[in-house]
Amino acid sequence: MSFKKEIEQYLEGISVLEESFRKVKDLDTLPVSFFSTSLDILNQLKIGLYEMESSQLQLMTAVNDPVELTVFLGDKISKKIYADLTKSLTINQRFMFLRDLFKGNEAEMNQVFTHLNALQTLEEALNYLNDNHPFPWETDAGVAFKELMEKHFA
Repeated sequence: MSFKKEIEQYLEGISVLEESFRKVKDLDTLPVSFFSTSLDILNQLKIGLYEMESSQLQLMTAVNDPVELTVFLGDKISKKIYADLTKSLTINQRFMFLRDLFKGNEAEMNQVFTHLNALQTLEEALNYLNDNHPFPWETDAGVAFKELMEKHFA
């Protein structure tokens, strides 16, 4: 399986990101669009790389059936479960969730995380969110939020 096409797309995204950084490097105040555009590109890269990794691991598993695959330190760290969801957020996730899921309402976001921390299962969390805060799950922010909860409730 060749990832050449995907890698070329990611390199294009990195070029756009690099150009965006070059344009603002001498500014004292950065435009809001810089952050949202940059975070969107980074999130697309992250999701794409995870998908490539998953495909690669599936291929390796199929080819090397009895071989135990090595778990990398980064994988272990990314799957670490925190008792408090807010402590497992990256700064980028915090801003993305605040912007895309909570429409800038930080108090509401904090209240939702407090409530989610008290729940026991992913099913309870999804039911609570669907009943009280219907998120657009198909967006990058929705996908990232659901992944965060899946790790938390694993």
